[in-house]
Amino acid sequence: MASSTGTAKPLLQFTPFSSVVQPAFWHELTNLKIDVLRLSQDAIPIHASYSIGRAVVDRETGMEVALGCNLVVSGDAFKDPKDVKPPPSSVTVRGLLKNFNTIEDFKNVNKQEMFNNTAKEMWTKTLQTGDPSHLFDFLLITFADLKKYKYYYWFAFPAFAASPPWEKQGEWAPAVDVVPVKGLEAIHQAIQSGGNDSSIAAAILAKPSANDPTAYETAPLNKFSDFFSGTPSEKRFVVFSDPSAHSQHVGWPLRNILTYILFNHHQTASISPSSPLNIIAWRDTEAPSSSSPQPSKSIYIKAYVPSLPDTSTVPAAVGWEKNPAGKLGPRMADLAPMMDPKRLADQAVDLNLKLMRWRILPALDLEKVSNT
Repeated sequence: MASSTGTAKPLLQFTPFSSVVQPAFWHELTNLKIDVLRLSQDAIPIHASYSIGRAVVDRETGMEVALGCNLVVSGDAFKDPKDVKPPPSSVTVRGLLKNFNTIEDFKNVNKQEMFNNTAKEMWTKTLQTGDPSHLFDFLLITFADLKKYKYYYWFAFPAFAASPPWEKQGEWAPAVDVVPVKGLEAIHQAIQSGGNDSSIAAAILAKPSANDPTAYETAPLNKFSDFFSGTPSEKRFVVFSDPSAHSQHVGWPLRNILTYILFNHHQTASISPSSPLNIIAWRDTEAPSSSSPQPSKSIYIKAYVPSLPDTSTVPAAVGWEKNPAGKLGPRMADLAPMMDPKRLADQAVDLNLKLMRWRILPALDLEKVSNT
């Protein structure tokens, strides 16, 4: 995007989520469809997680290569998050699953309407409850071809877009350049202990202690106005658990965090080119330490919006996931090669019997029929 002077604006860039669905999830969905959902197409709650971004070193070039900004859905997705131990250094997020009975229903549903309703509900819940964790909710629509063990699915990760968009002031720098190690240790502890359901915090606030500028105080994201009241803008830090490891692009969750601050705490934030917001993309899974041979991986930048948007309306959102071809469209998981042929045949017979009961004879004794 170019400005009127022809120079490129230094826009803040975000790495979209990439879904990773474990095979166990499809097995659980199969059981749920057959034994619980049956012909129901009602949306049901699920949960997923994303972890601190990781990078690997390319053996040939010696350069770090960022791994995907992944949201992982496991076989535990249908359980209560309180009963599931999340992966280390990960954030648990809520979602809605809507499974359709036919491929035609899956293809023809008004996806834009579903997306808009999901985004609006996320925003409304955030305002009504004061709980910013709703900012990371997602939508998953599916069609399960249970006879062929093929699963068609499409994720939406609604991200609220600021207009005008966020711009960078300067370039990304190591967080240790602006926050002393003692302060990074306090931030790490707050992130590790600040989440819900045993997960880490998605985002926190931080500022230097009035009594010791090398020590830092922290608070939840929804305390922005109270926590930063009377604090100079250069001493305010928004820290988020970053699922991206890209050197210049940050993870998808930051979009909604920034829009939340802009719309709900704009009077306190007073964000402008002369008063940018200090952002730390947290990428450390271990507590930073001056004695550690591994330096902190977290990075820092200042960002701002050139002008304040209309904060009286629900901001527009984007976020349908692209398919492997890079286009907007669903994906497909084929689990048939993983299944034993005899088991496939037995389950196909069982499915046909249950379809008979659902549609025609609800009182049919399936156990007697299947044993004849």
